[in-house]
Amino acid sequence: MRWIFFLLLIANLGLFGWFLNKDQAPAARVTAVATDVGVNTISLVSEVDSAELEAVVPPPEPSPPEVAAGAQTRAAPLCTLVGPFEEAYQGEDVAQRLQALQVDAVLRDVEMQGQMRYWVYLAPLNSTREAFRKLRELQAAGIDSYVIPKGSLENGISFGIFSELARAQSLARELRERGFAAEFREEPQTYLERWVVLTNEDPVSAVGAGEQIGDEFWQQLQLDYPDIERRQNLCSEIRQDSADR
Repeated sequence: MRWIFFLLLIANLGLFGWFLNKDQAPAARVTAVATDVGVNTISLVSEVDSAELEAVVPPPEPSPPEVAAGAQTRAAPLCTLVGPFEEAYQGEDVAQRLQALQVDAVLRDVEMQGQMRYWVYLAPLNSTREAFRKLRELQAAGIDSYVIPKGSLENGISFGIFSELARAQSLARELRERGFAAEFREEPQTYLERWVVLTNEDPVSAVGAGEQIGDEFWQQLQLDYPDIERRQNLCSEIRQDSADR
């Protein structure tokens, strides 16, 4: 019986050892693998050092410069003005001298802006009949006035044009106190002068034709006409007499 006891003991020990080895995970075998130099490897971004990431990721390409709003426009042409001349024959003489130099020059009556004036008025009424009815009312009240016959204030009532702003403001205030909705606005005074106008020879550049003439010509012209002057202005802003157009 003793040998049966030992046989069972050995069997139990062997079974216990088998179950113990089964519960343990087998050790992982690590093998060093050489990486080929020419083969790219894949790594998570979180595992890469920031310095290495900056070296790998190329910087963004600079965007092309923005085109300025409304492409660059061509320079506005300039005109040179020489004058003014009291007599027409004087301007014609200067224009002919310039034309002899192959410069496009012509004598014109140019509209010049003078002193600012101030117009006191009532806004235009609906019809000419209403305008004259209002005029009779104003004249009955002893107020000098007249109906404006044409223009932007046609069928309005005018109380006069003044060279001093204070006088226009005072009259408009007095009329409003008497119950008339008077207003005033600026009216630039204009007059005509004779000038020789030199147009621009090269519309692309901003250099006027007058700048292309030698200093000797201008010096001689100043000796012949001491009172004249030379100035530049945008050709589009030069207004001339309607009879000369």
